[in-house]
Amino acid sequence: MKTKGLVYLASTAILLAASANSVFADETNQAANDRQQTEPSVAVTNRDAGKQSDLASKPLEVDSETKKDSGVSEASLGKDEKVASSSSEKEDNSSIEQPKNDLAPVPSENISSGRSSFRSVTASSDKPQEAETRAESEPKARVSRAADDKPQGTINITNVDPNAGTFDVHVTNISSPKPIKKVALPTWSSVNGQDDIIWYDAKRQVDGTYKISVTARDHKMSTGEYNIHLYYLLEDNQLVGVGGTKTTVTIGKPQGKIDIVNNNPDTGSFDVVVSGVSNPYGVKKVVVPVWSSVNGQDDLVWYEAQRQTNGNYTVTVKASHHKNSLGEYNIHLYYVQDNGQLVGVGGTRTTVSKAQPKGTLKIENNNPDTGSFDVVVSGVSSPYGVKEVKLPTWSSDKGQDDLIWYTAVKQADGTYRATVKAVNHKKSTGEYNVHLYYIQDDGQLVGVGGTRTTVSLSQPKGTLKIENNDPATGSFDVVVSNVSNPFGVKEVKLPTWSNDKGQDDLVWHTAIKQSDGTYRARIQARDHKYSLGDYTVHLYYIQDDGQLVGVAGTQFSLAAKPKGTLKIENNNPDTGSFDVVVSDVVSPFGVKSVHLPIWSSDKGQDDIVWYTATKQSDGTYRASIQARNHKMSTGEYHIHLYYLQDNGQMIGVSGTTTTVSVAKPKGTLTIANNNSTTGSFDVVVSGVSSPEGVREVLLPTWSSTNGQDDIIWYRAVKQSDGTYKMNIKASDHKYSTGEYNVHLYYVGNNGQLVGVGGTKTTVSLGTPKGKLTIQNNNQQTGTFEVVVSEVENAYGVKEVKLPTWSSANGQDDIIWYTAVKQADGTYKAQVNLRDHKYSTGEYNIHLYYVQNDGRMVGVGGTKTTANVASEQIKPTGQITIKNNNPRLGTFEVVVTNVYSPKGVKEVKLPTWSSVNGQDDIVWYRAQKQADGSYKALVRTSSHKYSTGEYNIHLYYVQNDGSLVGVGGTTTTVSRGVYDTPYYSQRDPRWAGLYYGKYNLAATGCVPTTLAMTISGITGQTVLPTTVADFLYHHTDSFNKNGLFGTSSKGIVQGAQNWGLTTDVLHSSAALKEALAAGHHVMAAVGNSVFASYPVTHEIVLRGYQNGQTQVYDPYNANNNGWYSVDYIFGSKSGAPEDNTEGSPFISVRA
Repeated sequence: MKTKGLVYLASTAILLAASANSVFADETNQAANDRQQTEPSVAVTNRDAGKQSDLASKPLEVDSETKKDSGVSEASLGKDEKVASSSSEKEDNSSIEQPKNDLAPVPSENISSGRSSFRSVTASSDKPQEAETRAESEPKARVSRAADDKPQGTINITNVDPNAGTFDVHVTNISSPKPIKKVALPTWSSVNGQDDIIWYDAKRQVDGTYKISVTARDHKMSTGEYNIHLYYLLEDNQLVGVGGTKTTVTIGKPQGKIDIVNNNPDTGSFDVVVSGVSNPYGVKKVVVPVWSSVNGQDDLVWYEAQRQTNGNYTVTVKASHHKNSLGEYNIHLYYVQDNGQLVGVGGTRTTVSKAQPKGTLKIENNNPDTGSFDVVVSGVSSPYGVKEVKLPTWSSDKGQDDLIWYTAVKQADGTYRATVKAVNHKKSTGEYNVHLYYIQDDGQLVGVGGTRTTVSLSQPKGTLKIENNDPATGSFDVVVSNVSNPFGVKEVKLPTWSNDKGQDDLVWHTAIKQSDGTYRARIQARDHKYSLGDYTVHLYYIQDDGQLVGVAGTQFSLAAKPKGTLKIENNNPDTGSFDVVVSDVVSPFGVKSVHLPIWSSDKGQDDIVWYTATKQSDGTYRASIQARNHKMSTGEYHIHLYYLQDNGQMIGVSGTTTTVSVAKPKGTLTIANNNSTTGSFDVVVSGVSSPEGVREVLLPTWSSTNGQDDIIWYRAVKQSDGTYKMNIKASDHKYSTGEYNVHLYYVGNNGQLVGVGGTKTTVSLGTPKGKLTIQNNNQQTGTFEVVVSEVENAYGVKEVKLPTWSSANGQDDIIWYTAVKQADGTYKAQVNLRDHKYSTGEYNIHLYYVQNDGRMVGVGGTKTTANVASEQIKPTGQITIKNNNPRLGTFEVVVTNVYSPKGVKEVKLPTWSSVNGQDDIVWYRAQKQADGSYKALVRTSSHKYSTGEYNIHLYYVQNDGSLVGVGGTTTTVSRGVYDTPYYSQRDPRWAGLYYGKYNLAATGCVPTTLAMTISGITGQTVLPTTVADFLYHHTDSFNKNGLFGTSSKGIVQGAQNWGLTTDVLHSSAALKEALAAGHHVMAAVGNSVFASYPVTHEIVLRGYQNGQTQVYDPYNANNNGWYSVDYIFGSKSGAPEDNTEGSPFISVRA
């Protein structure tokens, strides 16, 4: 279906453009001529200006399909345009005059980008030649006529590149009576109509002109005539045609110059350089096919040239890649264009030749001492490459029997080097032959040259020198210098022996190489049987071939004598001790240990002691001598010096004497820090000394009251200054006052106790002290602080107590506060009137100390006046969690300090677990206790057995019935999860036990199932006999009063005895809910798989899945398993004894 109205609207812009430029149209009617007089002119400076395209003067009909393609919709049209569209739909299509010239198609999108999509519109010109003539003859007139109210602009074609197929379009002299939003230049080649049209969005330049760049590449590479039209998109979105022009486009051929450089016969290679690379179709790659003229193109290689920074392209060609062919080579040049096509550009030829391999041999470092020389190869080159440099080398002696092919190693300077040693050539001397070969890159071996040299071998050399000949240590050093041997030196050996008894002490010493190249060995007489006198030292080398060769020898004389100096230090009469110091300790035979035999002159050597001196960090040896080890002898002491040598012999060195005297034990007692406030004093012992040594300082201390009934033997503690100290407290002496006795004793190093002295002091105890201060008394909030300072008590202060109450109503609000010790030593407590029933007025604060002995002592008291603003008086209450029992999953909530200004009728405790929000909330009513507090018991079984965090809030129901929140707390609840054990009432351990007339095997289903339930809930092991004992001896519900078994009342009584809660379940839904909550359910069933009429039977139910529950049957274990809850509920017992609680189904929980 066609739609004329929309076609009309879509072509409105074209009509406007055509009317503005009809000067170019070849019209014969007067209306057209009249329009020419008022429309703008366009000055054209293009060389093809006479060929400007005529613009259409009539609107075009476009079908609905074209409308869709153009992206134009009715929604984008203005209101007036829609009206025009509607009315024009009625017009006959035949009334639209066909255009007479070509027109650029209108872009299908707003021309806000550089290019747009198009609808193709084709028109023809009736009289193109006449239009061209008018365009050439009237440009100035047109400008003058249109300058006042029509758009104007001049089109200039510049930068035409005939090779690249590109040109620029400049628009100048732009003017319009209305503001211009966009300058558009639809452009197309005359080839194949407008199939390559592009609407270019011209870019504004700094000089106010507009410019676009056109390349044939964007126009299907078309050549020949190109059409360029000029349009303005005005601010009111009208598209106005201004003018047009034409130009001719040509495309040059690909270009490029080939140069051959670096043609190197030595390497058999050359470089191809491509310069001046250009191609209107673009250059994606530059490829260079190369082949030699030998055997056609059998060695053809297509090289891809690499672009260089200067724009040239290069490739290196090697003869080795072309079968090493020589002579003429063909080099062609191709471009891979942007469209992927391969185009030939040109070609050339060159000649390839190859030089002979080169290299220069040189002999260096020909050394007779080492029997070696170096071969150096320089100037190494080969047109076929050099993979390795080989040096076959042999001596002229006996032909080539010692031939070795050496591989020379390349050096940093490009030369190659190999070291040749005579030892590798059977130690041959005389003429040596050295040839040069290259292994080329193709693997071939080629000879290059050769040379000769003469090799000679000198004798082994070495100089012996004796150093550090030390008679004191019996040692000397042998130093070997100037070491050389043409056959190498693997080791330097020094066979050494003393001339005493021949070579019986011969040792082959191995000299150690030093950093300066010499070799050194230390010779010690102890390694040579401690021989003295003349020593012989020979020099041998172990060569690299393992042979031993003698080099030189020498002799010298060794003399030795032990030495040592004795010195007496620290001779102290108070301690009866002295130190022996041995210095300058040396012995040619080594010193294994230093010994000091010592004795007093009294009674000969009856007290001799052989001391082993200890070596010190400074090399001296020291021993401490104490008279107590010598029978407490005084007077002259003899000290001799002996060395135990490394050979095991003991040798005397020297001796000396000293005089020893022994003083009495000493010590001074001083009483310090006698403090009546604390009831304590310090005992200080100074000047401590005893010839027997002081292992411990003891201070037996007691009060004169009641004799020595409070005596304590204190062990004084040594201080850093050498004194000893002990603190004495009256609290350790029954709090006795008055005279105290302090004696001084030493425990000597021999364990004996010796008295030294004694003293006395007086002890008094002051009364307890403490200062009360009231601070921060806030009459608005009803709080104040009590500060206790200057706290003193001889009996110690374990706690500071502050009983506090208001004078109103006696002591009904008394609270014993425990003050908290502060960093400054004071104690502090805060009092809040909220905790004292909001009493105002006078408050009494007393001060008590709990002493270290546990007694309470009053110290003082004070008063203060307190008040609180009425708006601050709020309900109070303190929540405390007690008896949190993880075994049962229970805890108690205790509320104290219960108060509300409107009275408290009830205490409510809404409680829930944090699991799944408040889905398990229970409002507990706390019960008032005798002490005025309130208490409630919380069971996890009432909260879906949830564990983890529980929330407890506190509310009061006030006397006026209103509910007020007071506070809240949280606690953590854990609960043991226990497996339900299975018990059988027919278990041989208890089946035969009688309770009344019947045994458990016959009537024990309830005790057995209840035992399973209690054990599964509490985690305890509760046996059926334990439950049966309780039921029979403490209730009338089991095997009594005509009962054959247990009534349901007995279930409730048994559960309560173990602290459990029961719930009677009256419906199947209640039963399922209890099981789903995890509760155990005691179920009495009648005729079913578990019992046969008229017998009823008790079973345990636990768990719930998909309408089923797990059954524990105490009579028949084969019945255990999962059953339908509906089936079990339908099998319920109707016996009266099973329904005493209203239902035979009873849940049991913690």
